[in-house]
Amino acid sequence: MTTSSRNVFGASLTGAPVTTALVAINVLVFMLLTVTGGSDNAANLYRWGAKYGPAIADGEWWRLVLPIFMHIGFFHLLTNSIGLLIFGSMAEQLLGGRVYLSIYLVTGVLGNVASYVISPTLGAGASGAVFGVIGAFGVYLLLNRRVMGEVARQAITSISFIIVLNLVIGFATSGIDNAAHLGGIVAGMAMAYLVAPRQRFVLTPGGYGISPAQLGVHIQKRPGYMLVLAVVVAMVITVAATAIRSSDYPYPNDFESCGYHFADFSDPVGNFPFGCRSLRD
Repeated sequence: MTTSSRNVFGASLTGAPVTTALVAINVLVFMLLTVTGGSDNAANLYRWGAKYGPAIADGEWWRLVLPIFMHIGFFHLLTNSIGLLIFGSMAEQLLGGRVYLSIYLVTGVLGNVASYVISPTLGAGASGAVFGVIGAFGVYLLLNRRVMGEVARQAITSISFIIVLNLVIGFATSGIDNAAHLGGIVAGMAMAYLVAPRQRFVLTPGGYGISPAQLGVHIQKRPGYMLVLAVVVAMVITVAATAIRSSDYPYPNDFESCGYHFADFSDPVGNFPFGCRSLRD
C-alpha cells in the first residue's frame, strides 16, 4: 500500500470539499428550522419538507429528497455530522467528489423510499445517506483488500461492527428509522460495486535492462456510464416503489389507533401528531 493510500484512513476535511459543503448545508438547514419554529416541531418539519407517507402518496415526492438535509434536534445533527466527517471525508478522497456526492444523494433518497414503504410516520435525517456512504466505503475496501492489505481488512471489520451496533441500537430504541438505515446501506453497497475504482498491482519493467522491475499500484476508474447507470436504476426503483406503494397506501386505518385520521392532520398549519411520533433517520 502506498503512502498516499494510507493517508486517506484519517478523517480530514483537507481534500474533501463535498463533505465540507454537505455538513455546512445540514448545519444551515438546522439553523433555519430552529429559528422558524424548532427542529423538533412536527408542523415545522412538515412545512420544510420532511418525509411523511400520506403526503408522498399524494404526489409530494420532494419529501424523499429534502429530509436528507434535515435533523430533529441538535444531538441528531451532531451524530450524523460526526459520522459524515469521519467516513465521508475518507470516502470522498477514495471515490472522488462526483461519485461520492452521487452516492450520498442516491442512498439518502433510497433510504427515504424504504422508510416510506415501511412506515407512514414523519421522519427526517441524513442517516440513510451516511449509512450509504459507510456501506460504499466498506465495499471499496473489500474490492481492493488485496492491494490495500491489513489496514483495509481491519477497517472492514471496524465498519461491520459499527453498522451492526447501530442497527441493534436502532431496533432496541424507539423513534429511530431503521428502514432508512437499511435502505441506505444496501443502496450504498450496490452503488460502490458498480462505480468504485479498482486498485491493481502492476509490474513496471526496469529501464534499459539495468534497473530492476518495480511493483506499483494502478487505480482503474470505472467508466462514466456506470455512474449514470447506477443513478438511473436508483430513479427507476424510486419511481416504481413509490408508485406501487402509493396505490394502496394506508391513509385513515393506519392512524386509527392514535385517534386521528389523515384528514385531521393534512393541513400544514395545524397542530397534528403525524402518526403520534417522529422518526429520526
